Amino acid sequence: MHLVQYLMCVTTRHKKARDAYLEDLQQLRDTEKTARKKVLQNSKYENELLLNVIDSIRDRPVRLKLMSYHAIGMLAYILKAKMATDPCIEGYEIVDKLVCNPERTIDYVKALGELADEGWIRIFERQGMAFTDQPPFCWLQSYLDLGDTFHLEMGEIQNSCNPFTTNDAYLDTVFSYLHSMIQDDGTVYRVNEPEIDLATLQPEGWFRRIVQRVDISTSPLPAAEVQKKYSLSVYQQLLLIGLLGMREGDVRYDFSAPSDVTFLFAQGRICRKRMKDHLFDKKSPLMRHRLIEGTNGKFGESVQLTQNAIAALIGKPKGKSTTQELKTRVKKHTLFDVETPKMKTDSLQLPPPVMEAIKSLLFSESLKGKQIRKGWQSSLPTAWGSPTGSTVLLYGPPGTGKTLTAQYLASELKRPLLKIDAARVLSCWVGESEQNVRRIFEDYFDLNKEFGNAPVLLLNEADQLLGARGAGSNAIDRMNNNMQNLFLEGLEQFSGILVATTNRRDLLDEAFSRRFTYKLELPPPDRNIRIALWKSILPMKRLASDVDISQLAEMGLTGGEIRLVVERAVRLLAFRGIITIDNKTLTDIAKEELTSRMKRYGGMNKIGFAADRS
Repeated sequence: MHLVQYLMCVTTRHKKARDAYLEDLQQLRDTEKTARKKVLQNSKYENELLLNVIDSIRDRPVRLKLMSYHAIGMLAYILKAKMATDPCIEGYEIVDKLVCNPERTIDYVKALGELADEGWIRIFERQGMAFTDQPPFCWLQSYLDLGDTFHLEMGEIQNSCNPFTTNDAYLDTVFSYLHSMIQDDGTVYRVNEPEIDLATLQPEGWFRRIVQRVDISTSPLPAAEVQKKYSLSVYQQLLLIGLLGMREGDVRYDFSAPSDVTFLFAQGRICRKRMKDHLFDKKSPLMRHRLIEGTNGKFGESVQLTQNAIAALIGKPKGKSTTQELKTRVKKHTLFDVETPKMKTDSLQLPPPVMEAIKSLLFSESLKGKQIRKGWQSSLPTAWGSPTGSTVLLYGPPGTGKTLTAQYLASELKRPLLKIDAARVLSCWVGESEQNVRRIFEDYFDLNKEFGNAPVLLLNEADQLLGARGAGSNAIDRMNNNMQNLFLEGLEQFSGILVATTNRRDLLDEAFSRRFTYKLELPPPDRNIRIALWKSILPMKRLASDVDISQLAEMGLTGGEIRLVVERAVRLLAFRGIITIDNKTLTDIAKEELTSRMKRYGGMNKIGFAADRS
């Protein structure tokens, strides 16, 4: 846990525990019988209050583990006061927030000395004032500030001002700042003065040091440069970075909800109204420069970053990225996983009509194929424009080669494969699923330029996203309908290569039928194809003389099941120290696989799939 997050958590929990303790103590004092005895007993409990609070918080930073509980408590409240932009914090103000029993004041005053000795704080005697007390009690009237040790732990050097070396380092620091805002109880970060000019307001403390680090940085910081480029206020900048952090999972807060954001940034009805107008009014630079937009075509209920804002915050790397760098960025900043399949030409075994369709798709995506298609289209009665992309729906029982077909296409076309599972798109948050659908097509369009060639986009379990639309009578139906409308719009304008797979085509909405150029059923393989599959998957040079591929093909396994059988056989024989594959091992494992299928489905022929109605 980040140092600041941890200390802020200490203050929040301690305040709640202390308030509850003082309330209980007051009730005991109001009783007539045995009051004094109970109060004394609770004084003992009060001594353990801070200890219990600190012990309840996990992941204590290493540098704090050797520090006393009193020192941790003092440091936490000093940090909180400094974040409240109070430049003149006196020792008694901090002690007052921690002490319940005045007899324990000495423990906290001594903790100031402990913090000063270790460099966590600096103690300044007030000028022109004669102290009658010697240390440590004179520290009660001294000014306190955070010391070099604290700044070093925060990644800041002697001047509390290290330059940022990367854009990600800047974003991570602001994400940490946002985490502290989220955990705050409202006394540090939220605007509470209606007269303050939000456009020019500059938060002090930690954020001021972030700005100083930006000023001395020489490395490109696109996310920081956005503020100057679009003349954004601090809070407008924080909203953009909060939306980016939420989008990528770095910040757990709903920055897409205007009401939640205004609550986070401002305190009180008037301040929140001014903050909401400052961020979301049509005159706001966020709106004028199209950095944010409403989801579902309606502004106000939920907002999201535009592609323009995402590109501005993340920035484009200079020069050509290596393949590994590009893959890393894809995994971090999109919903896709990426791979570069390399398959043998004969590794895909499908019925001849399906293979012919696959070959025609491959040809149509070649340079010569596109030229021929363009010639055909120019001769049609109605102009179709330039050649469109290729969209393929693959449906059939499990293990018949749907995912393998997508990998085969990517391998033959020598293009990357972008994979996305339906589970990553669906979200419990209102509006986020629809936003993710937009991201699929927007990010794919951007990656076309990055890769230089349109990647193959694989959408597994498409029936979860393209299922039959409901009547719109409840929130779930409306969400599904919105997602499907966005998919229909995206597929209508799609210019790349998309492969959608499903085990249940009958669950898909009929409106998607004409959006797919190819609708190919991959049935369970016949005997000839099963023979070819066994030969293509088995290590032929290590087969024992008794292996009968024709007999194995009679067992009716799918391609996926055959791969599992061979994988299990290889592992078992390797464990036994045998270097050849015998017929009995293959047959026994194949029978187990068939038995497992029967338990799941009751036989492959009992799994129903709707016929192609296109």
